[in-house]
Amino acid sequence: MTVHLLNCGSMNPYFPPVKNGITCLLAETNLGLVLVDTGFGLNDIQHPRLAMRFYLTMMRSPRDVNETAYYHLKRLGYNPNDMRHIIMTHLHFDHAGGLADFPKAKIHLSQPELDHITRGRLGWEYDRSHFEHGPVWTPHQLTGESWFGFDAIRLEVFTPEIWLVPLTGHSPGHAGVAIATGSGWILHAGDAIPFNADFDNVPDRISRLMLGPHIPKIREFTKNHPEIMTVGSHMAPEFYQDHLKF
Repeated sequence: MTVHLLNCGSMNPYFPPVKNGITCLLAETNLGLVLVDTGFGLNDIQHPRLAMRFYLTMMRSPRDVNETAYYHLKRLGYNPNDMRHIIMTHLHFDHAGGLADFPKAKIHLSQPELDHITRGRLGWEYDRSHFEHGPVWTPHQLTGESWFGFDAIRLEVFTPEIWLVPLTGHSPGHAGVAIATGSGWILHAGDAIPFNADFDNVPDRISRLMLGPHIPKIREFTKNHPEIMTVGSHMAPEFYQDHLKF
């Protein structure tokens, strides 16, 4: 099975001064296309609200509609209207902006993340306009299973295997997403790991405040399992150019 690695939102912030993108995955499964995270959406680029305009300006984003997941699908020869399943690492606005572009899709996510947006008091990281279209939420909870030593949830409807791997900290229900491919596994660790998956670039005590407590375990995991591609939500532009698919 091919997994396409997409950059769904280029950014070049003033601070920290590192060019990066927003990592989305696109996989073909027995139930059709599956998208992991959505990045910026069409409305974020074409009709941004005040908070999003401010964010895009601070991030010095090119606001390129061709970087949206919607247009990535068209470029790859897929019909965006055929998207039926989206899996979210979390619902911060730089990850969930494209949800409204696929209104027919079921949105798979951890139960704690859904609880947070429906019951919690949302911070600046969330944009309620991304949920105004009434997404079909499909929440999942831990049931005692594990994936390579991580507590995890197998999304049993999908073949090849897809697992939701709770990595709470960056958000109340943050999770990684692991997908089996014909040649191994890819783990989208979301915002639980540092920029460009560079574990040694930022001290753990600082990363823990922003990304959660899982970096030591994921660092050890990557050393023990070099055959598994581990990617983060924000990678350098060169990464997307060099890894169009896996």
